[in-house]
Amino acid sequence: MDENRPQWVEPSQDNESRLAIDLLPGERKHSRLWVFVHGFVSHRRGEKALFFREQLQARGEAFASLDLAGHGDSDGDLFGLTMSRNLSDLDRGLRFAQKELGPFSSINLVGSSMGGFAAIWYSALNPGMIKKNLLIAPAFEMAGRLILSLGPSKAERWRKERKIHLEAEFATFDLGYEFVEDESHYLIPDLVKRLQTPTLILHGSNDESVPCQLSRSFAARVDLAELVEIEGGDHRLTDHKDRLFKEMWKFAGPPEWLF
Repeated sequence: MDENRPQWVEPSQDNESRLAIDLLPGERKHSRLWVFVHGFVSHRRGEKALFFREQLQARGEAFASLDLAGHGDSDGDLFGLTMSRNLSDLDRGLRFAQKELGPFSSINLVGSSMGGFAAIWYSALNPGMIKKNLLIAPAFEMAGRLILSLGPSKAERWRKERKIHLEAEFATFDLGYEFVEDESHYLIPDLVKRLQTPTLILHGSNDESVPCQLSRSFAARVDLAELVEIEGGDHRLTDHKDRLFKEMWKFAGPPEWLF
């Protein structure tokens, strides 16, 4: 298999996009699967994803990395982005990985920023399916914070016109207002009540995109959540990849085959 070419999760419904996914089999039967979920306007082969893949391959673990719709090599666009769509994409990617490489002894989700929020909600909505959440600067309250950053007049225009043109560091795009409306289904108090999966949050203290205080507040409310604050770290934390992986590996615990 050409490792530079993705495999494809084909749509089964009209509202689904063709998704690109990379799969790395484990060395042992019934190994653990680690699934990386990227952030907003990122992709499955970012610097952290490739580093984690390398580390996990050296330890014989299975690894999958998925491009969400509208990102990377996957079909779709950012205009239709919602958390519900992300969760559907993640579910499709997981089922594809299980079909191609499984069964697995357990599944860990590694989510970065927007992908971190998708990962933790996926585990909350599918209790017992995910063994551990390993989250890097999860984008809590993403739509709400975007609305506040726009100011009242731009936010109201977005609501009326149903779309807004945005310029991010690596992309220029239109975003539909459904992104905001959909977030009402994924409120933090509901997540606090639902979450049953042990969760590690890694967050930089100097994060200017997603304030670390959001992770501090969440971890303080959830017994199953542990926060490791990376002093001086920014949002991406690419300069702290070694620390991130060491913390995640420790939190995940030894592979089941050791017992």
